Amino acid sequence: AAAFTAANMNRVFIPLQVSDLDEFMARMVKPETREVDLNFRGFSLTNPHKQAVIRHLDGINETAEKIGAVNTVKIEDGKLFGYNTDAPGFILPLQAQFGSLRGINVSVVGAGGAARACIYALQQENANVTLFARDPAKAEALGDEFKIPVATLAPERSFGTTDVLINTTPLGTSGDNENASIATAEQLRGVKLVYDLVYNPIETLLIRNAKAAGVPTIGGLEMLIAQGARQFEIWTGEKAPLDEMAAGVKKTSSP
Repeated sequence: AAAFTAANMNRVFIPLQVSDLDEFMARMVKPETREVDLNFRGFSLTNPHKQAVIRHLDGINETAEKIGAVNTVKIEDGKLFGYNTDAPGFILPLQAQFGSLRGINVSVVGAGGAARACIYALQQENANVTLFARDPAKAEALGDEFKIPVATLAPERSFGTTDVLINTTPLGTSGDNENASIATAEQLRGVKLVYDLVYNPIETLLIRNAKAAGVPTIGGLEMLIAQGARQFEIWTGEKAPLDEMAAGVKKTSSP
């Protein structure tokens, strides 16, 4: 919404709580069946709809196909096209701070949809990825799919030989998980960068532990802004006003 205002566009971005995706698509989106014309030009999706929406689309881009999930839909001439901006949203802040990722050792913690996007993006940049997860079966399946090694996330494990450690789990999120972290400060000593995809709160326990260990960090807010900027560009065809978007997101995320 802040981006549309800054770009002086007559558009709005509104949240919709959708429990039944099929009904939503039929009654509010698809031209042949919708009951009201809201002039949808596109929308973003979050879990649990990122995979289910694919069956409703006329096409998806290569990134979305490889990841198996869509978080952005563009409507053009009555056709629905799906994209995934999680991968570019994740990788751009990492490249901006770390530089080239070719040949570096990256540990990805978690085996859900966010991990899939991260692994795909990292492999596109020729990084060496190892997957860590608490659910061995889920991790093995993801590891086999992307042909990467899998390791168990153990309390005594040190990440000292890791260049970049990435948290894709909910640990550290406001609420029941707020006082949890995938690693202590001691486990992080020797790591070159910690990237936590959690953005609420802005400074998670993992980020605080990394700072205590003297390790540079990237928070989830940077990915949120970067993927949102890519969505803006898909929908409008114009460059996103990053400063205004960042200010709007940070204002919304402040306690």
